Amino acid sequence: MKKLNLSIVIPTRDRLDFLTRTLVNLKKNDFFFSEIIVVDSSRKENKKNLNNLKNSFNINIKIIHSTPGISKQRNKGLKNVNKNSKYVMFLDDDIIFEKKAMFNMYNFLKLNPKYVGIGFNPIIKDINRYVESIKKNKFTRYLGIYDFKSGKVTPSGWQTKAINLKKNEHVDWLTTQAVIYSYKTVRREKFDTNYGSYSYLEDLDFSYNLKNKGLIINSQAKYSDNNIVIRNPFYLGLKEIVNRYYFVKKFKLRKSNFLIGCFFSIIKHLILFFTFKPSYLIRIIGNIVGLIKISI
Repeated sequence: MKKLNLSIVIPTRDRLDFLTRTLVNLKKNDFFFSEIIVVDSSRKENKKNLNNLKNSFNINIKIIHSTPGISKQRNKGLKNVNKNSKYVMFLDDDIIFEKKAMFNMYNFLKLNPKYVGIGFNPIIKDINRYVESIKKNKFTRYLGIYDFKSGKVTPSGWQTKAINLKKNEHVDWLTTQAVIYSYKTVRREKFDTNYGSYSYLEDLDFSYNLKNKGLIINSQAKYSDNNIVIRNPFYLGLKEIVNRYYFVKKFKLRKSNFLIGCFFSIIKHLILFFTFKPSYLIRIIGNIVGLIKISI
């Protein structure tokens, strides 16, 4: 099998165990890429361990050091991609691919060269059906704040998830957990650092800007992300509003629909709070503070 002319960019910070597992998996699929660019923002004491890790793998790995921030790290990785690459893949350091995921994606890329963005298919088993029923109904679709279609960006600026797909889906946006772009198309693009070091919605922003050029998810290229990231609920609630509002303004979406979406989001969090999830009350406070911030 001929090696794919693809560069993989992996941002990481102080997560040597996750990165090690990812590199082990990639080594087993070395037909899929020509280089791996690890963009590291780890603390000083962990940098030596990362270099030792690199030397233990007999594959082409570059390590680039960066200040913290997912958008900054991805931008730096993109800047250092081999100029002869045909594709660039953004990959989180904690993704678990199913056995044939890369083989299936390899074949898809060979048969479908027209797409500029191709996502892997996220498999999520633990879905709150009750919450999904609140979000997906004719009323929320009528208000322009949600949609039945997977991977849709609504007039409110809220996006629908594209997960557990049974067939390939054309979408409006792609997550950067595991995604491939035509390098020729994105080589001069940048992840917007205005979303902050937290980078909430930076992948939505980056991909939505390319939606008219052809985005699709390959349903046969499956992965999971079993790592549970514990986020500060207040800060998450704040960024949900502030970053979403920035996205709505940037792409000239409907502010009225956005405000209605904020209301429904708070109601959803309130329902979750009453299902014995106390952190959602703090998240609601963050939402309210976010609304106050964007109104000033």
